[in-house]
Amino acid sequence: MVNLGLASYGAVARNLIQNFLKNDPDALKSYEAKLTGHVFPGESFEIKVWKDGNKMHFLTEVMERKTKVLVGVLTMREDAKL
Repeated sequence: MVNLGLASYGAVARNLIQNFLKNDPDALKSYEAKLTGHVFPGESFEIKVWKDGNKMHFLTEVMERKTKVLVGVLTMREDAKL
């Protein structure tokens, strides 16, 4: 059985790395997120991101239910070439 909470945690991290760090995991310094709601199989995410220096704050919602499910911050390395 798959834990959709942990799968969601990883899926959002991967999406942020692909789209904002040019698919370079070495540019990642840290990733912190808090699960705030339930995710059911087949649901889609909408990730809202805002940048503050070398940090990207994000809010992830399930599109079908407009429910927050994951909030957190991704910190880029200072020397990341983006």
